[in-house]
Amino acid sequence: MPPANEPEPVNGTSARALSSSSSESAGSTSSGTAPSATRSGSRLAGLAVTTSRSARAAFAGPSGPALWRGIVGSVVLTIAGFGVGAVPVDGGPAVALGLPGLTFGHGATLAMILCWLGVALLVTSWLALGPRAVAGRLPVRDGAWATALWSLPMLPAIPLFSRDAWSYLAQGAMTGAGVDPYEFGPEANPGPFTTEVSPDWQSTPTPYGPLHLSLMRIVVAMSGGHPAVGILILRVLVLAFVAAMLVLIVAVARRIGVNAGATVWMAGASPLTVIHLSGGLHNEVFPLVACLGAVVLTLDRRYAWAGVAVGLAVAFKATAVIVAPFLLWIALDGRRTSPAPGTPGRPGMRPLVGAITDTALAAAVAAIVFVLATIASGTGFGWVNAISVSDRVINYLSAPTAVAHLVHALPGTPGFADILAVSRDAGRVVLALTLVAIWWFSRRDTRSALRGVLVGLLAFVVLNSLAWPWYHVWVTAFWFLGRPGPRATTAAVGATVFLLMAIGPNGSTSLYSPAIAGAAIAASVAACWWWWRATADSRSPDLRTPSPERAS
Repeated sequence: MPPANEPEPVNGTSARALSSSSSESAGSTSSGTAPSATRSGSRLAGLAVTTSRSARAAFAGPSGPALWRGIVGSVVLTIAGFGVGAVPVDGGPAVALGLPGLTFGHGATLAMILCWLGVALLVTSWLALGPRAVAGRLPVRDGAWATALWSLPMLPAIPLFSRDAWSYLAQGAMTGAGVDPYEFGPEANPGPFTTEVSPDWQSTPTPYGPLHLSLMRIVVAMSGGHPAVGILILRVLVLAFVAAMLVLIVAVARRIGVNAGATVWMAGASPLTVIHLSGGLHNEVFPLVACLGAVVLTLDRRYAWAGVAVGLAVAFKATAVIVAPFLLWIALDGRRTSPAPGTPGRPGMRPLVGAITDTALAAAVAAIVFVLATIASGTGFGWVNAISVSDRVINYLSAPTAVAHLVHALPGTPGFADILAVSRDAGRVVLALTLVAIWWFSRRDTRSALRGVLVGLLAFVVLNSLAWPWYHVWVTAFWFLGRPGPRATTAAVGATVFLLMAIGPNGSTSLYSPAIAGAAIAASVAACWWWWRATADSRSPDLRTPSPERAS
């Protein structure tokens, strides 16, 4: 993953020359398929050499101490998760390793301490790279290695900070068994996968799209009926998509001339990504990658393929709908800046008419892809109605829910359920109006459109009826693509720390504990204070918007 995002080292030429000479030598003494096999081997050897040099350069540079500290944090968190993570009903790795005491009593207390120690090490490692990232001095290579090396130790981990991954597999098992996940909860399909689902979700239909169910059905089939194997397969998939996310974010950053190192630092190395995607295995990464792909394809004016990406994203999760409308403004900016006859569409077409034509093509393709994905899943369109099941979750991370709690605390107010219903309805109206306004005022150019995507996603995670920390990875993915100011980035750093403490290692909500809520606020404020001081030298216009040369 990291080498793909960095220019080849200076001495890469000699490595290619060596590989080339080896291939030519082998070709002169072999026949048949031997030359091609030798060339493939030489290319793999060259890739290994390049990867090794890239890693050595990253560790030898200023990022080295932070990289090592993050690796330690990831290993500690993985081990601690065996005791206090989303532990399977049979005890999981702790029992298999002869350490059942790690899951209860004093052993669980020790595991909890180690867990938060691992989180602290990951957070401080990420923060240590940050000032260089926003100043344009963090190579993409270092950010990519941080993402990879902090995520890979979690390969054998059980799901962390959430039991959602177990629910994903149970939904896949239901689909394979012919039980409609949009009509019934996992309890309707008893078996090893259903046993691992949290009691809170046993009777709850899934709110996810048909492509999610199709993918989970494949994962379950490949697992041979073993939930632990299914988790391992799912983690490999998630890690591959995290890598794809970085590749696409860098592609967007370099096309629009922003700091690519900072985008990788915020989107990939962030503890939200490492802990909640690589560790928690949340399915946000799949539609997010498709949306980023749609942005790249729109920038490249490949509108039909952009429509394919949008259709896949929406077929996975409805959140992708927020990104899609902004593609019109990106297409319009492309028409304005390059109206030559060689551009896609009819020569001489007015920019707005051409952009509407381009996005209409993308929308039509997206609709076709979505329908085909739905038909292939065999589950129909029941997920449209099932989206509302998420309203059963109540936590302070959603602004309407937080407002309902505050109002309910006042004397003489109605019951909490009545207040919550009103606040959520009001939140939906405000969110819809806000998204329309953001979209309209983002029409100036590509920069404005991507900033609109960022602000729109932020409005969604704040005003939606339900919010979880991992929803914010959508925001971090588009953060530096939207070119925020230093104050906004400072707030984002503080919010990241707060969100990491909002959920316990086993997936329980922590914010209803006054002590934990107070500690989360204190840690967030401390992180903001440290960040503002640490980035004082980089707060100038030329560093906030680096040139394309520096951005690479």
